[in-house]
Amino acid sequence: MLQNRRSSGYREQKMIWNWFKKKDSNSYSLWKIAGVVLPVLIIIAFVLLSRNYETVTPRKGPIVEAVYGLGTVTPRRTFTVKTGVSGRIEKIYARPGDQVSSNDPLIRTDSLLFRAPFEGIVTNLLFEESEIVMPGSPILTMKTMEDHHVELILDQESVLRIRPGLKAELSFETLRAERIPGVVSRVYSSGGEFIVEVESDEMPAEVLPDMTADVAIQVARREDVMLIPQRAVQRGQVQVVRSGLRKRIPVKIGAADAEWVEIVDDSLKMDDRIVVPRR
Repeated sequence: MLQNRRSSGYREQKMIWNWFKKKDSNSYSLWKIAGVVLPVLIIIAFVLLSRNYETVTPRKGPIVEAVYGLGTVTPRRTFTVKTGVSGRIEKIYARPGDQVSSNDPLIRTDSLLFRAPFEGIVTNLLFEESEIVMPGSPILTMKTMEDHHVELILDQESVLRIRPGLKAELSFETLRAERIPGVVSRVYSSGGEFIVEVESDEMPAEVLPDMTADVAIQVARREDVMLIPQRAVQRGQVQVVRSGLRKRIPVKIGAADAEWVEIVDDSLKMDDRIVVPRR
């Protein structure tokens, strides 16, 4: 009987031991699977992140800070025919698109003959012959074709940085390959708006009044400064990879253009890897 009890106890111990071995084997298998899957997941995550980001190092160089705006080509001289009394249009001598010389006849009413005060081109005609015009009504408009400038309206913060003599650059939608140099000639307010005029001695002959131009006015230039892509700055911070780890670092920026910003403090090093979102 004692031997039977010993045999029974031995069988129970063996069953328990086999159960633990099975559990250990399962755990070992799970660890093996995890050891294979985890690196794959890390690689996939890295690939997905690398599609959205790239890393670059800061660079040294110059930066030009500019104020940007959309301007309109405006002639220096514009003349509009108006009559002080009502009358009938008797004769029209010039129509839109016609070039006229100084003193050429433009419009004759039943009481007056209007002549061109300068050389230019007729741009607008609002009445036809035999029609009646009322006092003060515009009848015809003419403008100079050569003596024109670009006029743009800026907000108060921007216009405070603008003064006559600053360099400017003009570009037109149909002349994208050309960058036309200019200079700020006037800064003034009118009717609650802040107006800047830019002149250029190299305006292409294709440019006509009322065309629009992209204007960049240079307000600052700094040489040999630390620059990073503007896209890297998010809420005053930059993500940097150091020793294989990402960290966010507050930065102080100075001048900026459309692509780059100047770093004016010592928060970054020239060998830092800057995380930049892809376009």
